[in-house]
Amino acid sequence: MRIYFFAVFIFCIFMLGAALFLQLVMGLQPCPLCVLQRMILSVIAVLALLATILTTRDGWLPRLWSLLLFLGGAASLGVSIYQVWLVSQPKEAAASCGPGLEVAIDKAVAYLPQGEWTELLYRSTASCTDGLSKFFGIEVAVLTLPVFIVLALFLLWLLFKRYDEYYY
Repeated sequence: MRIYFFAVFIFCIFMLGAALFLQLVMGLQPCPLCVLQRMILSVIAVLALLATILTTRDGWLPRLWSLLLFLGGAASLGVSIYQVWLVSQPKEAAASCGPGLEVAIDKAVAYLPQGEWTELLYRSTASCTDGLSKFFGIEVAVLTLPVFIVLALFLLWLLFKRYDEYYY
């Protein structure tokens, strides 16, 4: 079971690395919803690492970790769906990222240890509907939606998976 939790951890680290690559190398600036997804991925990564380290052969503990991970995956999928819906709206009718979302994220970031990486990962500098976050001509939100669907489905499978002692 630990191998699955560790795979989720590695996947989240890869996704956060890809987000930094798009931001630092490709010059795409994150919007508040992108930052919210980064925060959720960070929480999933920490939970998956804790699950990898702390999971025993006990029957209820892997289920608890799986449930927490699935809730995080469902939250990231929900944000991704909302973001794709936002960018699919006509520019004249497009809504903002959400009322006060940037302020709420800034308040949450204030509780984190401050440093260069916190600023890079969790500060938004773009609008959700400005259309600047395109990679190969396709909105990044549209490109990442299938990834978040696969993550949520994998975490759902992990939640209902039968745990045998051979999988530890």
